[in-house]
Amino acid sequence: MKLILGLGNPGEKYSLTRHNIGFMVCKYFQKKQGFSEFKLDKKFRAMLSEGKIGEEKVLLALPQTFMNLSGESARSLLDYFHPKMEDFIVVYDDVDLPFGALRLRDAGGSAGHNGIKSLIQHFGTQGFPRLRLGIRNEFAELAALEEFVLGKFTAEERRQLPGVLENSQAAILEFFKNGIESSMNKFN
Repeated sequence: MKLILGLGNPGEKYSLTRHNIGFMVCKYFQKKQGFSEFKLDKKFRAMLSEGKIGEEKVLLALPQTFMNLSGESARSLLDYFHPKMEDFIVVYDDVDLPFGALRLRDAGGSAGHNGIKSLIQHFGTQGFPRLRLGIRNEFAELAALEEFVLGKFTAEERRQLPGVLENSQAAILEFFKNGIESSMNKFN
């Protein structure tokens, strides 16, 4: 079984904010791959969607614990499903990368991202694959960090967003098919 964990904040208020691009990627993936509709699973405190890539079962998970507590939901998913690290990827926003840039890594620190801090704390390791999605634009320096990441995409970014989501889906599929090295070489 493979697990794709998208980070974001629950609720309509946050749905189209920069900090929720991890949720957006998972929702795009769900629609494009024909996975089941997302349903709340209270045991995991996450919205879950299931489907298959080839013959392999895949679970999409959107923690409903808010970004800063993402590790609580994610830990319960890992404890229950026991995916191997090569069958698990975290998708989230990165304010240090320009809008639309993708970076895959097999490990790393949090770089100040509170959702990743929570995962590291609950996993007890920094060694998990991740797909970072750039959200930085020319306005990033003008606002407080929290205000910027919780802000909505600009009109130009909204026009580019479908391409970013498609590239993200392709990177995840490559990761599951050929591993982290191949996906890093193709998409970083």
